[in-house]
Amino acid sequence: MKTINYTIQTFLLCSSMLFFSCEKEAPELVEEQELITTVTLEFLTEGEPSQTLRWQMDNVNPETATLKVNTPYTVRVAFLDESDPGDIEDITQEVQEEADVHQVFFEFSDLNIDFSSGASDVRDSQNNPLYLQSIWNATATGTGTVRVYLIHEPTSKTSTSRSGFGGDTDVAVDFPIRIIE
Repeated sequence: MKTINYTIQTFLLCSSMLFFSCEKEAPELVEEQELITTVTLEFLTEGEPSQTLRWQMDNVNPETATLKVNTPYTVRVAFLDESDPGDIEDITQEVQEEADVHQVFFEFSDLNIDFSSGASDVRDSQNNPLYLQSIWNATATGTGTVRVYLIHEPTSKTSTSRSGFGGDTDVAVDFPIRIIE
């Protein structure tokens, strides 16, 4: 009988040591994607009033920006979560803070616009521009659209096409643009 009790006690002791000595792995934190309900483009140039285009999830028909040919425009893009009017969240700040895992990309359709990084644009740790602030210059008159992408975890930050960036699209929004003399 002593042998059975000793065996049971030994088993219980070993089991409890294993149970309590095993370290539990910390759960992996999953970062949820931010809700983006509003995207704005602000156009600034010397001697003209600023223009702001606003896309909202519930009203997807933004106004048209009218730009002059051969005129440089500073363009600022902003991403907002306005799902709670009492607590509007500026997602742009988070994008700036996480520049290494975000990229803004502009895709022009039926427009001849050159763009470059603006003087106060945010850069990532590899000195790649984020394009939250950029300089646009149209080289011909016409009407078309610009699709603004916010890309999450791009595999490249130097592509000239959306597919070349890889990663996930946080948001893609079309804005109508008209270029005049």
